[in-house]
Amino acid sequence: MIVDLFLQLFYDFLWLITATLRGLQDVVLSSNITSSMFSAGSYLANINQVFPATTLIAILGVIISVEVFILTYKGINWLIRKIPTIS
Repeated sequence: MIVDLFLQLFYDFLWLITATLRGLQDVVLSSNITSSMFSAGSYLANINQVFPATTLIAILGVIISVEVFILTYKGINWLIRKIPTIS
């Protein structure tokens, strides 16, 4: 019952925050954007014949996750060095 109350409060809070976004008009893409997306899809289809797209996405995911890990590690070390009693 308490969990339901907290979830409802969280939901209401998110509903209140997103109320301004829901009040905006719908976004309409111009023809240039849609044609560029179609071109990118055709390029990806050509690349997919040589290199499978799932493999490229997996490799890109691994690279990004390693970079995020390195950035997090450096950020944590920076925060530790900012504590005055730890050098």
